Amino acid sequence: MLSACSSEPVQQNPAYEQNVASMKAMFDGFQNKSIDPSLFAEDFVDVGTGFEEVDRNKADAMQQWKMMTRVMDAELTNAIYLPGIDTLTLALDGSVRYYGQWKMTMGEATQSLMAYGSMEFNEAGEIRNFAHYADWTATFGALLAENPEIAAKLEQRANRSAQ
Repeated sequence: MLSACSSEPVQQNPAYEQNVASMKAMFDGFQNKSIDPSLFAEDFVDVGTGFEEVDRNKADAMQQWKMMTRVMDAELTNAIYLPGIDTLTLALDGSVRYYGQWKMTMGEATQSLMAYGSMEFNEAGEIRNFAHYADWTATFGALLAENPEIAAKLEQRANRSAQ
């Protein structure tokens, strides 16, 4: 019982700082509308955390993010980055968690969105998976409701793709 109260400092995973930098680079890509595909492993998975949302592979995630950044601006504010742990050993494993607020702007409309996410990395330091939790669908819907011309263009594109 006394060993649980040890005063020894927890040893950080040596890859953690590099992985935080990769997470920040991804978020900078959202903000700059240019996400660097080399940050991601070839077997990358964008975990579908929304209602009936499926996981996306690297190509699908890049396409989704490109569409998203084309129609709106995103700015991450008040971000906090924390180390993740291996759920079996409880050792710091180099994964990164973040809490933050996204300011999403489309046309003249702006919505704020609180978000939580986590990333895991492979041995090469590439992002292996990304799971993020926030009500992206409601936020995007609210922005589209205030921008009917953009909503109409997206619907036309979707209809063309379905044909």
